[in-house]
Amino acid sequence: MSYPVKKERGLPAGRHGQAGGRQGYIAIISAVITTAIVIVIALVFSSSNYLGRFDTSALEMKVVSKKVAQGCLEHAKLKMKLGSYSGNEDVSIGTYTCTVLPIETSGSNKIIKSKATVDNKTTNLRLTIDSSLNTVSLEEVADF
Repeated sequence: MSYPVKKERGLPAGRHGQAGGRQGYIAIISAVITTAIVIVIALVFSSSNYLGRFDTSALEMKVVSKKVAQGCLEHAKLKMKLGSYSGNEDVSIGTYTCTVLPIETSGSNKIIKSKATVDNKTTNLRLTIDSSLNTVSLEEVADF
């Protein structure tokens, strides 16, 4: 007994047929595109972290300059408590330097101004104290 072979129309299936080859090509192209997208996303996030590091460094230097300027104010208050002090000096605090500007009088209050620069980040502080050396106000100003 012989059975008739039915031929189907369309592309042949299998490893060497065009349909199988085309599916493999699509899979490879899809993998390449997916890999490229993942690499681009990774580069975007890594560069934003890298550039964000500089902003963090600038912020940190600004905080350090503010602390150094506050140290100058405390130095001036201590000198005033120990005796007559008019300011107008450079003060070394660790490896940093700050300046106490000449002390001003406003009524019964004294105004102490200090300036500190760390890595091109400058802080100008103005401290107003009463006759007992208690803080009336402390503010950061753009310039003196």
